[in-house]
Amino acid sequence: MFRRTTLIVRDIDDALALYRDALGMEVIYDEEIARPHPFEEREQRLRLIFLKASHAHVGVIGLIDYEYGYPEHPVHEKPVAREGFTPGNAVLIFNTTELESRWPDIESAPGVEIISAPKVTQYPGYGGEGTIEVLVSKFYDADGYLIELNQILSH
Repeated sequence: MFRRTTLIVRDIDDALALYRDALGMEVIYDEEIARPHPFEEREQRLRLIFLKASHAHVGVIGLIDYEYGYPEHPVHEKPVAREGFTPGNAVLIFNTTELESRWPDIESAPGVEIISAPKVTQYPGYGGEGTIEVLVSKFYDADGYLIELNQILSH
């Protein structure tokens, strides 16, 4: 059973501004972890956060900053690859009933790059019956993860 995806992030507070504050996910786990670094002679500090959409074990996203507390670490300067809808990339798809009211917070979240603002798109219905009308928005988060935030308008 697939349970969770964990996103490796550069700045966990910026990630929280999007996933918790703009998308409305709820933090269900937030811990700092100190351990010996696996390759260097120093302590590594991590911060691991789990956020839930609507269920405590399904639909959970983890955020992890492997160099939490070390803002000058080179990993935080690694270039962000924004390669769009191409093989090898995932799309995180969220549904909401409040897309228009959440949109200003998404646009202003740190590091977010908008691909397309909310617009109505029609998809063929299941089994070829009718159409499904969806308000679709697409954007990258600060770490280059591709996100769709959608609102189903009709089934």
